[in-house]
Amino acid sequence: MRAGAVVEAKFTKQWVAGRSGIVKLPDGSEALLQPLPKGLSEGAPVRATIVREAIQERHGQYKRAKAKPAAGDLDLNDGATLLEEILSSGLSVKELHPHEVDQLGEYGWHEALEQAETGRVEFDGGSLLIDSTSAMTVIDVDGPLLPVELAKRAAKEIALALNRLDISGNIGVDFPTLGMKSDRSAVGQIFDDNMIGDCERTAINGFGFMQIVSRKIRPSILEIVQTNRATNLALQFLRQAERDRGTGAMRLSVHPAIANKLNAGLIDELGRRTGRTVTVEEIGNLPLDGGQIDSI
Repeated sequence: MRAGAVVEAKFTKQWVAGRSGIVKLPDGSEALLQPLPKGLSEGAPVRATIVREAIQERHGQYKRAKAKPAAGDLDLNDGATLLEEILSSGLSVKELHPHEVDQLGEYGWHEALEQAETGRVEFDGGSLLIDSTSAMTVIDVDGPLLPVELAKRAAKEIALALNRLDISGNIGVDFPTLGMKSDRSAVGQIFDDNMIGDCERTAINGFGFMQIVSRKIRPSILEIVQTNRATNLALQFLRQAERDRGTGAMRLSVHPAIANKLNAGLIDELGRRTGRTVTVEEIGNLPLDGGQIDSI
C-alpha cells in the first residue's frame, strides 16, 4: 500500500497492549497501527492511513507498513502515485517517448541506477559507500585528498545522493576526522546548502560522525533496487526493449528469473508501446543481467 492511502483494515491482534496493534490491509498484507483506538476489539474494522510503506530489507528482514487511525473526514483512497505527487508539487512534467532521444540517459539515469545497485558514488577526489542496515543507512567517505578538502567535497555529494536516491530515515555519515571545530562547521554548512529534503542533523563530532534524521515514508531507491534485483533487471530490460529500433515481431531471450518477472501485463504494455507482437523465451545459461532482443 502507498504512503498516504486511507483504507478499511481489519484489527487482528494487539502488539503492545493498549498502544499498538496489527491490522490486515485490503491487499492481504499487514501494518502496525499506532496509536490504538480505545475499545477496538479483535476482528473489528478500522479505518487507517498508511504513514510508511512496507520495507523488504536487503538482509532479508521484512518490516510491516506503519499506519495510524484515519481522521473521520478522509475518504478511502489508494494514495498518490509518484506522478501524482510530482504534479501536485507544481513542478513541470514532460512526457518522454521511446522513439525520442533518451533524455533520462542524458541526465544520468544509468549512472544513478548503478549507484543504487552498488551503493558506491564516485566524485572528483573520493567516493561514498552507502550501506542500508536494519538500524540505519550508513555512509562512509573515502579518498586520497587532505581530510578537510575530502570532507567538503563529500558533504555536497552526500546531500545530492540522499536527494537523488530518496534516502531518508536514520542516516549516519563517517567523515574523515576533523580536528578544528571551524572545519567541521564549514563541512556541515556545505551539506545544508545542498540538501533540499526536509531533515535534521547533528553537528559533526570530533571523530567525524554526523547523524541525519528525516521522515521515512517508503523504501529508498537503493533499498528497492538491491532487494529486488531480478525485478530491477527485468524493468531495465523492458526499457531497453521499448527503445529497440527493430521491426516486426519481437522476441526477448532472458534468464528464467527475469522471465518470471515479465508478467502478461508488462508484455502487453510493451507491445502497446512498440506496436509489435512480443514473445519471451527462457534461456537458462544466460547471465541474469544478460538478454537478447531479436526481430523475428
